[in-house]
Amino acid sequence: MKRFLALFLVGLLVLATLVGCGGNASDGSADGGDNSLQKVLDKGELTCAVSPDYAPYEYLDLMTNEVKGSDIVLAQYIADQLGVNLKIEQMSFETCLAAAQTGSVDICISSLSWKPERAEVMALSDYYNKSSAFFDQTILVRAEDAAQYNVAADFTGKKIAAQNGTTQMEMTTQQIPDVEAIPISLMNDGVLLLMEGKVDGVACQVDVAQSFVDNYDELAIPEFLFDFEELGNVVATKMGNDSLLEKINEILGQVEADGLYAQWLAEATADAQSQGLLTK
Repeated sequence: MKRFLALFLVGLLVLATLVGCGGNASDGSADGGDNSLQKVLDKGELTCAVSPDYAPYEYLDLMTNEVKGSDIVLAQYIADQLGVNLKIEQMSFETCLAAAQTGSVDICISSLSWKPERAEVMALSDYYNKSSAFFDQTILVRAEDAAQYNVAADFTGKKIAAQNGTTQMEMTTQQIPDVEAIPISLMNDGVLLLMEGKVDGVACQVDVAQSFVDNYDELAIPEFLFDFEELGNVVATKMGNDSLLEKINEILGQVEADGLYAQWLAEATADAQSQGLLTK
């Protein structure tokens, strides 16, 4: 009896060791490897976080309220290549980053720039949209004040709104002397603060600024541009989603080789212009 009990306990120990070292049932990986791609394939759905307030990349159609844009076409293309459905999750930009980092969504595609601090907490893809002409960055201001803003020093001590977690927030705090950076969740929030005189400007991409200028006579784009150079945009996913990221990079490589993103961007730009979301 004692011999049987000892053998039984040894068996339990071996089983526990195999479970602890060789993967577990919860991640479906017998050898401890990544199966993030297989999970997406098994559920038949790719969830994608988007902040749809950045035409022509991601925006809401004024007639249908549908999320559109070149990034949305890219997300759909990735899902199609995987043979799964696409589910768009709308949220603020800051929440998009958190969703990708925690894995509450499979990916985030929302005009993301590669940043070292982002690469430390989430997995980032290869670049796409490498030759966009939409990367100039500025500060949207009231038309009556536009003439006084030509260089970064002109904004010294001013209140500048910028979306949390964005390149614009980083540039505002790093390039504007003694600035009071006001965090916002959505671009519309910042524009409302600007029009109410509660901030002096809103940091944003030039074409996004132009979309507001086209709709509000009291707003303008000054001569000022941030010192900024962009290599392209990236897709974000949870750290450790290696197999999913590898497949996404493979798909992005094909998109680049076929020149697809430039085509999608041109089409999204024309559509956004037709709705008055961008100037022609």
